[in-house]
Formats: sequence, C-alpha cells, structure tokens
Amino acid sequence: MKKWLTLIALLLNVLQAEYLSLESAYKQVLSQNDGLKSSQSALQKQEKLRSATKMLYLPQVSLDAAYIHFQEPIKTQFFDASGLSAVGPPLDALLPHLAKPVTLQDQNIIFGALNIVYPLFTGGKKYFANKLSQLALEDASLALKLKELSLFEDCAKLYYGVVLANQILETLEDANAGHLAHYQNALKLQEKGQIARLETLQAQVNYDKSNIEVQKARDNLDIAFMALNALLGNDSSAPLSLAQMIDIKQESLLEKVDYFVNKTLEVYPALQIMDNKIQATHELSRIEFASFLPDVGLFGSYIMNENKTLFEKAMPNWYVGIGARWSLLTPNGRIQKYQASKIASLEAQFATSQARKDLKTLCEKTYNEVLSYKTQYFSLQSSVELASENLKLRQSAFLQGMSTSTEVSDAQNALSLAIIERQSVAYQYVIALSRLFALSDELERFYGFFN
Repeated sequence: MKKWLTLIALLLNVLQAEYLSLESAYKQVLSQNDGLKSSQSALQKQEKLRSATKMLYLPQVSLDAAYIHFQEPIKTQFFDASGLSAVGPPLDALLPHLAKPVTLQDQNIIFGALNIVYPLFTGGKKYFANKLSQLALEDASLALKLKELSLFEDCAKLYYGVVLANQILETLEDANAGHLAHYQNALKLQEKGQIARLETLQAQVNYDKSNIEVQKARDNLDIAFMALNALLGNDSSAPLSLAQMIDIKQESLLEKVDYFVNKTLEVYPALQIMDNKIQATHELSRIEFASFLPDVGLFGSYIMNENKTLFEKAMPNWYVGIGARWSLLTPNGRIQKYQASKIASLEAQFATSQARKDLKTLCEKTYNEVLSYKTQYFSLQSSVELASENLKLRQSAFLQGMSTSTEVSDAQNALSLAIIERQSVAYQYVIALSRLFALSDELERFYGFFN
C-alpha cells in the first residue's frame, strides 16, 4: 500500500510540474542567479565610473569663503611730520592730521571667491585616462558575457545530470524487476524440486543487492534535482519535468575543427579581456610618460568682500591668468614607474600569447571529445543488444535447468552496465558539446542538436 501511495505522489508531482527545456532553464538561471546579478552590478558601476572619467575635460569650479583675524589692524603713514615742519604756520594746524596713520584694514576680514581652474595641457593624462576607463567598461561587459557562458555550461551539466540520473534509476529499476522475476521463478522451481535452495538464495541475494542499487540511484537523482533547483533559484523540493533522455542524432554534424578554433579565438570573452589588458598597459605607460611633461592651465577668480576698508576697496573684483608647472625632480620614482609599465606590457603580451595557445588546445581537445563520444555512443548499441540477447538466453536456460542464478544475475547486471555506460557516454557528449558551443559563443546551435 505504501509503495502505491509513493507512486501516486510521484505521478502527481510530475503532472503538476511544467515541462522545462534546457533553453527555458538557462533563461531562468540568467534571471535568478545572484552571481550574474553581481556581474551586472559591476557593469553598472563601471558605466558610472566611465561617465565620471569624461568629467575630467570640464573645468574645476569652486566657491571659497574665509574669515581672517589679524594680530592688529593694517595701518600706514602717508606723511612724515618732521618733513612738513618747514612748511609754515598756515599748515601747522593740519600737521597732526596729516601725520596720523591711516587704517587700511581692520583686524577682521571676511571674503568669498568663485574660483575656476581649467587644465590646458596635462601631457595627455585625461585622454589616456578616458581610454583606460573605456577599456574597463568593455572588460566589465566581457566579464558579464563570460559569466553567462559559464552558467550555460553549469546549467547543461546539471540539467542533463538530472536526465542521466533519472535514466540510470529507470535502468536499475528495470534490472530490479528482472531480478525479482528471476527470484520468483527460482522459488517456483525450488518448490518443484528442479533446483537447489542455494540457487534460490543466490537469486534472493542478487535481488536484495539490486534494491540497494536502486535506492542509491534514487538518492543520486534527489541530489541532482536539488543541485539543479539551487542553480535555477527554485525551492529544493520543487517538482521539475525535464527531457526523458539524451537523444543523439547521427545526422547532426559539426564543421571542421579549424572553424571552432578560429571562432573561439575571435569571440571568447576571456581572450578579449586579455587583449584589453595589453592595451591598458600601453595607456598606463603613456600616463607614466606624461609625468615628465609640464602641466599648463588657465585660472581665474571673482572675489566678494564687504568693501568697507581701503584695502578691500582697493582690491580688484576679479583676475585671470595662465600658469605652468614642470616638475624637474620628484620623489615618486617616475623613471622606475615608466620602466615598470613597459615591463607590464610585455607581461600582458606573453600571458595573452600563452592563453591563445591554451584556448586553441582546449578547443581542439573538446572538439575531438565530441566526435569520440558520439562514435562511442553509437558503437555501444551493439553491446546493449548483445547483453540483452545474452540475458534472454540465460533466463531461458535457467528455466530449463541449464544455467545458474549467478549466470542469470551476471547477465542482468551486464545489460544494466551496458545501458548505463551508453547513457553516461551520451551525457559526456552533451557536456563536451555544450563546452564547444560556449567557447565559440553559439549557444543557439546547441539547442538544435537535441530538439
């Protein structure tokens, strides 16, 4: 009764679950994966930084204000009383006033200034900084694309991992049913006295071991479902209806390996990121060289004050000018930094060259794996047919008393192993093919191989 309830529950789950193709699963991953959202946020951040770098071409405008308290008022004496003593009596009354110091500025001064600074020449630092910012933005976009391709491989691996686990479970359940039928036949033959009890016990042992293998396969299927649901962002127990098998078509053909190698070297994001790194080292080298050149800029200011004192009234309201600075000796190690930037360029070039070689090797290896697994898959069909025919003969021979339980069990297990081996090869074919199309950025073609 319990077995029937479990079966009914499983059937209800299947009926409730909508069919989920790999393409739909991948789209769900793209919308739910937090790692991908992190890469998208990194791209948005870099877009803001790119906009910020463009602002380097604008002038710097600031509003400054200050309050200053002097030790004492600023005064000056315009006339020397001793020099005016010979003027005569008519001016004697004015002498004390003429000799009195005049206050130019009292102890407190408050003023504000609107300042503007606009660099005219910086050795190209602004231009090269903008090129670096553009490269960083491209890198963020490429990193996002690389993450999407990586998630496609993960999705294909887990999706078809569930399909494989389900196929293995079905195969072992069929084998289990075969072991049960053999055990029941052995019991009948023992009752008739046609075989010894030892043969029946051997059939029972094989059936019990088969039950254990079925339970292991069921647990593996549950784990595979949990892993896929985790990638999809679903609840771990959410029902899923997936492809029933991995159907490899004999007529599905690929271009020659050179096509995939050239396409991979042209479009694979990781390689483009490394190419950008080479370009970035060139821009950094130019920025380091700019530190040897002078900086030239315009500046100006509009001054606002209380306009009370003679000093404030005498001050101009605005001024403009042009200035230059050429650092002849600095403690920043300009020469060493420039040399290091040149070495960094060589480092990036060597790393990119090696990456191209490794990527070419990976593409060729993956291509050969695809062809090899496809050949193995169709070649193993004969092994399945042989194992199936051998099982029929052993079962028939056992009923006639010409074979043992061990031989029947071995034949049953051999059939299961042959089927599972072929299913596993099909899974390896899928994984290799998904990697090949991810390398060449042709994901849509992958779906056509199994639709």
